[in-house]
Amino acid sequence: LYTLGSPGISLERLAELVQLQPRQVPIIALDGAGSADTAECMQQGATDCVAKDNEPHLQLVLQRTARCQADHERMRELEQALQEADRRCETLLNSSKDAIAYIADGMHVYANESYLELFGYERWDDFEGMPILDLVAPSDQEQFKTFLREYAKGKEPTQTLDLTLQPEEGEPFQAQLEFSPASIEGEPCTQVVIRSSANDKELQQKIQELEQRDMLTGLYNRPYFMERLRATIAGAADPEQRYSLLHLEIDGFDKIRKELGITAGDALLIEMGRVLMDFGGDGALIARFEGDAFTCLVPSWKEEDLKAYMQRLLEAVNNHIFEIEGKSLTLTASLGAAIIDDSELDANEVLSRAGRAYAEAAEQGGNQAVIYKPREGEMTQRQLDEAWSQRIKDALAHNRLKLLFQPIVSLHGDPGERYEVLMRMLDENGEAISPADFLESAERSGIAMALDRWVILNSIRRLAELRKQGRQLIFFVKLTAGSLLDSKITGWIREQIEANGVPPECFVFEIKEKTAVSHLKQCKAFIKAVHEMESEFTLDDFGTGSNPFQVLAHLPADYLKIHPQFMDNLPGSPENQETIKELTDQAHAQNKLVIAQHVDDAQILSILWGIGVNYIEGNFLSPPSEELNYDFSAMAG
Repeated sequence: LYTLGSPGISLERLAELVQLQPRQVPIIALDGAGSADTAECMQQGATDCVAKDNEPHLQLVLQRTARCQADHERMRELEQALQEADRRCETLLNSSKDAIAYIADGMHVYANESYLELFGYERWDDFEGMPILDLVAPSDQEQFKTFLREYAKGKEPTQTLDLTLQPEEGEPFQAQLEFSPASIEGEPCTQVVIRSSANDKELQQKIQELEQRDMLTGLYNRPYFMERLRATIAGAADPEQRYSLLHLEIDGFDKIRKELGITAGDALLIEMGRVLMDFGGDGALIARFEGDAFTCLVPSWKEEDLKAYMQRLLEAVNNHIFEIEGKSLTLTASLGAAIIDDSELDANEVLSRAGRAYAEAAEQGGNQAVIYKPREGEMTQRQLDEAWSQRIKDALAHNRLKLLFQPIVSLHGDPGERYEVLMRMLDENGEAISPADFLESAERSGIAMALDRWVILNSIRRLAELRKQGRQLIFFVKLTAGSLLDSKITGWIREQIEANGVPPECFVFEIKEKTAVSHLKQCKAFIKAVHEMESEFTLDDFGTGSNPFQVLAHLPADYLKIHPQFMDNLPGSPENQETIKELTDQAHAQNKLVIAQHVDDAQILSILWGIGVNYIEGNFLSPPSEELNYDFSAMAG
């Protein structure tokens, strides 16, 4: 705001100084005398001129100017984003292993290095302007001309054609060309892609590697280990093919990670993986099962031999010096084992037995090895899962489930009410049971599909009721692996949304990163279907892997919810703050929105705001509740 006639600087000079600023700064001239010429003020650089004593007019001008300023900033951001997208696109084209060219009026106006190499050219200058017809073998040129005439009619934007191509030197070769509309420097053209079969094989190999390997340690991951465990159990009828399952965890790992930080904790897990690989050799199948838990299948099933093997493994851990971020550490581990001597065993039961043996070893103070031996009256994992399954079925039948809602609040004033939808099961006395107690059993027994459908249906119905009251809400609905294994789930969701008359964009479906990676193909298909129905997707508990953004190439999430381990002692942990900032910056570069969970005090909130996190959720704002009555305007103000 500039008052006309202010001593020391004129309106014209002020406008000149403002123009030197990197961002547009509007000037509103205030006329105290009531005699100023508005047009003259605007010619001198003012956005508008308002009588100083006309407050209603001033308020309207300020509101309009703020809107214009916001629009200008948004346009500037979009222009920068477009420039960045163009730069990235050019980089991707130049580095692609696929041969890619742009054609205008039958002539080449761009070709990447792979395209030039394919036809025996080293420099673009030697290739520029060459007709594409000259690259087609004479025997196929008439076919190609006919294709181009039909393609120009634009009935199908993307088409493929098999042709014989003729390089500058060498033999003709068969190839499939893909044609699609494009533009270069604002001018329309046609993109031609000649697919590289070598690149396809490499991509498939990478996908298979991602599906089988733990991204942090490089060991096998849980899904692949489970697959091999089931095959091992099936072969246990032959005494020569029997194995044992080991479960190993580092003693005091949580304390070590808190003292040294998350990065050091990850480095420790990587090094432990190497120790296990060096010890086990080719005869052992080793996986990082979850967290700091490692599992091994070893070809040793006689008890005395197994005891000796386990003791040597503990000694290998004890004797290894772990070099972590310039510090030398020696560690101990606890080790449990289950002998696989029955081909009728369930894989989860074998895991449970090894896990119980590990727990017994840890309770003895660590650095111990225990082989599982069943106790009289002890339930197997299958029996426990069946018991939980029956309790869940009973709760579904007698309506002993309820929804809770926890607000997800914008740190930057974004409008709208957002709530995470949580589910609780009630026991026969009406007491709530946490999903952590039964969800893993529900997933193993298959009843998780029914739980997810109950949550989805009741979320849709609740939202429909609230919209009738004029509420504009978005629900983030947490789902389990059951939904990824339910091939009909997305079609059913669409039907329920349409039947209840609610917009699909009011729903964001949420899956934990660990679950998504364990079911990569199913999750990729689920996200595709969710986007097609115009809903959105959140990857929950994100960021614990060594290269967490690698998974986003396959799972295009809209939101990333940061793993709660990074919130641990956040004000006192510069490392956690830096990790969250790195995750947030990378997410924003990929147009992802970031949610921080477990926000429990104002100090954490201010740190997250400074980092640039988009949304927060936690008991500091509001604990989960059956009522949706959080005042979102409190944060906006």
